[in-house]
Amino acid sequence: MRLPSGRFLVGLVLVLVVCVATAYALTRGEDSPPGGGGTAQAVTVTCLGGSEKTELMADEQVKKILREQYGLTVRFQPLGSYDLVQLSKDDLAARKAGCLWPSSASAQKVFESLHSGQFPQYRAETVLQSPEVIYAGPQGTDALVKAGIVAKRADRYFIVDMKKLLLEHVLKRTTWQSLGAADLRGPIAVSSTDAAKSNSGFTLAQLQLNIIATDDVFSAPSLAQARKVLPTVRAVYDAQGLQAAGSEAGFRQWLTQGAEFHAPLYAGYENQLIQQVVQLGADADKLLKDVRVLYPDPTIYSDHPILALDADAARFLEAMKDPGIQQLAWQKYGLRSGLHVGLTKVSDFPNLPLADQFRTTAPPGAEVTLALLACVKEVAKCS
Repeated sequence: MRLPSGRFLVGLVLVLVVCVATAYALTRGEDSPPGGGGTAQAVTVTCLGGSEKTELMADEQVKKILREQYGLTVRFQPLGSYDLVQLSKDDLAARKAGCLWPSSASAQKVFESLHSGQFPQYRAETVLQSPEVIYAGPQGTDALVKAGIVAKRADRYFIVDMKKLLLEHVLKRTTWQSLGAADLRGPIAVSSTDAAKSNSGFTLAQLQLNIIATDDVFSAPSLAQARKVLPTVRAVYDAQGLQAAGSEAGFRQWLTQGAEFHAPLYAGYENQLIQQVVQLGADADKLLKDVRVLYPDPTIYSDHPILALDADAARFLEAMKDPGIQQLAWQKYGLRSGLHVGLTKVSDFPNLPLADQFRTTAPPGAEVTLALLACVKEVAKCS
């Protein structure tokens, strides 16, 4: 039998090498990470998240980046942060939810404490954040400055004695008239969304708990410390009266119903005002005349961690780190980047008195958080 020539063998080897290299390249293209130059298989991810991110996730530019660069379509369904993290595994499966996006690192800890080991592919990371602030008007702000509760620093306002505000004024139902705010009526209170349903309201309750339960506001309270003051925190909560259920709707309601004449102090996220100013454009001047941003000193950052329950949701988590998306989140919706140093520049909003630096305290852990949540939901559980 005649054996193949050496030239024929060399040619055959070259053909095999080309075939193997082509197959490897195709395989790498299929497996390459989304946004990394390969062609990602298109998937749809259902994500349950805080209402303040609804407009971000409906933004056509954001949707285009997710679709064209990462092969992702996201069905975003707004739901209160502590409601969504307490859904059972069966409830999440029924909703086809692969992703949860609460507005609090505490909510993440609650989810992890309740669902330990249930999702083998679980991973979580904070991609956006916004500090809790207190919105006020010119009359209320001036009255609090005169009372030594608020200080003005370089055209920014800081609540420097939150404990005095809560214990000596809110709990004692001191009136605005007594502080010299002649056009404001009724007892002093800090309004918010319902802490039992919405994270912006609950973040305020967490901050109030830190302040009331400890001598050092920069330390989160233990469960024993928290239980001692839960009745007091509940009394502060009850002083608010009727509250909106969601962060986005609550802030819009506050603005449209008269701002400080509706509620002289209103707790929310910093990004809510930024988003309104961007949407109003040239018409924002009147709004800014009637609204002041008061930064509690310290405040609590509302982190916005994405909790990915499966591989597709993990792709979404990675996609939301995209610098283009992060920049849109800041410049159009006021959400600070949790990842890119230098991207969040308050100079992007020269007409807004935003603080570039402020002190923060840590929210309580999962056990204390659940005790506080039970208290605001049911007064009998505050003792």
